[in-house]
Amino acid sequence: MLIKKEILINADIKKVWKIFSELEKWPQWGGYIITTRWISKGKWKKNSKFLQIVKGFGFIKKIKSNPKIIEIKPCRIIKWAGTRKFIKGIHTFKFNKIGNKTIVTNIEYFEGLLAPILFPFIKNNFELYFEQFLNGLKKEAER
Repeated sequence: MLIKKEILINADIKKVWKIFSELEKWPQWGGYIITTRWISKGKWKKNSKFLQIVKGFGFIKKIKSNPKIIEIKPCRIIKWAGTRKFIKGIHTFKFNKIGNKTIVTNIEYFEGLLAPILFPFIKNNFELYFEQFLNGLKKEAER
């Protein structure tokens, strides 16, 4: 079960990465993000962990996760994984340079015992959230 959205940003990849990598500022422009902060001392390194609380949907008011970074190549790719209630999510952001522009791709893959049951209920909300995040990043980078 996969959700994927991408956006073209009229800004250099280094600028886009710099804005993206300021994790603590995501709530200012990320749309659905309530709070983010580092749990581990190391930031943007393999095995680093952060706290993320996002808006919920339906009867769930907030969704809390503590993802762990499993792959990182600055200005290219960041991938983290987290598990919540028998569902594992693997979230990937890819950054591709096209001249002085950047294509950012936001992908999340869900697996686990409850994923096939819950995916139809969460898919639309997550697609909306991904669009909000990417649009916020675009607006911030194009200032």
